[in-house]
Amino acid sequence: MKLLLATVAAVSATATEANPIRRVVSLLQAMQEKIEAEGKRQAKQMDKFICYCKHNTEDLTKSISDGKETIELLASKIEAATNGKAQAEAELAQAKEDRAEAQKTLADAEATREKEAAEFA
Repeated sequence: MKLLLATVAAVSATATEANPIRRVVSLLQAMQEKIEAEGKRQAKQMDKFICYCKHNTEDLTKSISDGKETIELLASKIEAATNGKAQAEAELAQAKEDRAEAQKTLADAEATREKEAAEFA
């Protein structure tokens, strides 16, 4: 009986120390813990990335809509300025015509007065 107990004790001591199956199981368990920890870390990073994308998309969408509004506002200002320029050019042309006509009328009036003054004297 003592021999049997000693043999069982020796076998179990060697089994726990150098049992290759036990070593493989231990390595697999350690690898599983590492993979789970890495998965949790990657999940946190993915959550941060998703949050970044969401906020970045919102900011970009707002910037795009603001830009479109600015484009529309500037386009209407350009159109108003173009119309104002065309009107100013038309008024300038009319003023030049009126001035030329007034100068002609003035020259005619001066010629008539000189003629009348020459006839009177």
